[in-house]
Amino acid sequence: MVRVMLDTSPLTAPIDRRELRAFRRTLASSVRPGITSVILPVAFILLFPVLLILLDGYWAFGDDLSSLDLSGRIVPYLVMPLFGVVLLARALWRRNGVRPFRLDRFARANALSYTAREDGPRLPGMIFARQDETSAFSTDIVRRESDPSFVVANHTLATGSGKQRREYRWGYVALRLNTPLPHIVLDAQRNNAWGASSLPLSLASRQQLSLEGDFDRHFALYCPEGYEADALYLFTPDVMARLIDSAALFDVEIIDDYVFLYSQEEVSTLDPARWQQVLAAVDVFCQRVAQWERWRDDRIEVDAPTERAGDAVPYSARRTGVASQGRRLARRSNLWRVVLIIPVVIVLYGLFNAMFFR
Repeated sequence: MVRVMLDTSPLTAPIDRRELRAFRRTLASSVRPGITSVILPVAFILLFPVLLILLDGYWAFGDDLSSLDLSGRIVPYLVMPLFGVVLLARALWRRNGVRPFRLDRFARANALSYTAREDGPRLPGMIFARQDETSAFSTDIVRRESDPSFVVANHTLATGSGKQRREYRWGYVALRLNTPLPHIVLDAQRNNAWGASSLPLSLASRQQLSLEGDFDRHFALYCPEGYEADALYLFTPDVMARLIDSAALFDVEIIDDYVFLYSQEEVSTLDPARWQQVLAAVDVFCQRVAQWERWRDDRIEVDAPTERAGDAVPYSARRTGVASQGRRLARRSNLWRVVLIIPVVIVLYGLFNAMFFR
């Protein structure tokens, strides 16, 4: 794996408590909740079983609580206090500010910038939008502003409400390009389970492109129909080899003028080894940006005039961008799952009847 020169000492070094206290005062309430918002819910959880005991005793024995026997109900009464203690410990850990402090110092040591939280990032990648989305935010955002710029962060997206509420968590890297590219997805095989992709959406299989060597053992590459030659231009053998060595743990999406790396685990962490993995993967793409930005889509009509009819339009005159058919991959319908499940259920039902009702 490519080793990226990083100063990771701030992630593990001893902390100056005075600096930590000063840093905590700069954190927003969404990152470091106020003490009142922590204590009041926990106090209610802790006091609620006490009130239940008193009411239970009063209803059973009136004013005389001396003969109240809780031996048969002590476990239910202890559940809520224990739950309250766990919540209190979690809340106090969030308020100590150690994690954002370390990441902020790590970013400064490596000429990067740090932001604790951003609500609703507007990015085109597949993890940033879902049907019935109710909230979305990124945390522990580490940025490099110099070209090529990139962002390393963790993302949480929620859908539904109440019992239907679901949260989806991803770690991601967003690398900004200076020109749009065709929509290409590399589905890493190592993070798939039971043959099912870890990606949040299904892509039409007719768009899958098989590449040379053992690349297909590590990634399934999807590109728009008709863009196979363009994908081969972008993913030359040396790029594929480096991706296998340094980025096989990440799903990759190229969309518009972004390259995204996705992981179902956090990528902005306090783990120095994880940062080495992430920055090694970023380095693969940073070294290809200059070549990729020379790519042009021949499907876009050129409106630059030439001196004489029949003259070839110079390469630099081609319009940058991607034709409509290359901007988004086609998705696969989930109807096939229903079609597959029905015969499986019928077979299982038949086996059950054969075994128990013969």
